[in-house]
Amino acid sequence: MSTVLTDELIQKVKVAGEAANKARREMVAASDSRAEAVFSLWVEGMTVRGIAKATAVSPSVSQRLLEKARAGRPVFERREERVSYELHRAVAEKLRVDPQAVLAKAGVNLARLATRSRGSFADGWVSEWSALLAGPVENLIEVMLRPDERSSDLRQMTPFAGVLTDEERLLAIHKATRHGS
Repeated sequence: MSTVLTDELIQKVKVAGEAANKARREMVAASDSRAEAVFSLWVEGMTVRGIAKATAVSPSVSQRLLEKARAGRPVFERREERVSYELHRAVAEKLRVDPQAVLAKAGVNLARLATRSRGSFADGWVSEWSALLAGPVENLIEVMLRPDERSSDLRQMTPFAGVLTDEERLLAIHKATRHGS
């Protein structure tokens, strides 16, 4: 085989592989989004059968999507941890859609938080949020949604106040309440 043809074929394999990986990530994201939407409908009072009928799928598909959304959440003992986590999940969705707007609001809020003296722990959280906001969005999302104690502490002093609408905020609170029950 000629070197030119070999190089072209290798490049074709690489490009096709990247396209396949991108499509796979998009498919997983769409599946997660679908499950999250089913969970939201259920939280707002629709039955699994009602969701199935409204979305033209079988009740077993609706149930499976609901279970997927619920299983993907960490278990927190305290309600306020669940609420804070769900609020940050909602912020993460907005970050994926319009990162510039969310980061701009968070930057303004963080500057305000930095001017308030709250002690060394709070100063550390402000510094950590500052570094996270300056980095890649996916890293920010990953850290703010971790179930560990450090991320839980960060969520308690969040720079994302005002990012969610009242409706989005209430839905997140309902998710925390229903998931914990």
